[in-house]
Amino acid sequence: MPRIIPLLFLICTIGCARSVEPTVEHINTIFASKDFTFQFNRLDGRQESLSFRNDYLVYKSDKPTFRREVSYDEVLLINDFIQKIVNLHSHTLDPETSSHYVIKNTAYKVIIVPEQEDLYFDALIKTLRLDKVK
Repeated sequence: MPRIIPLLFLICTIGCARSVEPTVEHINTIFASKDFTFQFNRLDGRQESLSFRNDYLVYKSDKPTFRREVSYDEVLLINDFIQKIVNLHSHTLDPETSSHYVIKNTAYKVIIVPEQEDLYFDALIKTLRLDKVK
């Protein structure tokens, strides 16, 4: 019995994504898994996310979930968008009181808090034609 508790703690610790700094190296490590989620947490508590799994994009919001193949040009657009928000990241703002982005896979999690209120996510969703989800 005494061995079970440390073992369960170890499994729980390994199963949780480790938070890392928003650097290009960490984000590229997450992207290399080809199975990751890019999530936007709004101040009002709503969450929207783009998940990428096996060349498919899955969009989750308050609308029904939408799944489709993602093109190479769309991948470049999303990478460019993520680079822009990483450049806007603030080390002084708190994710609890600011809208923020989370890029995560099963091993790592990066939280990006832009220095300014970021409205670009809505533009990205429109460009990807995900705002028309029924």
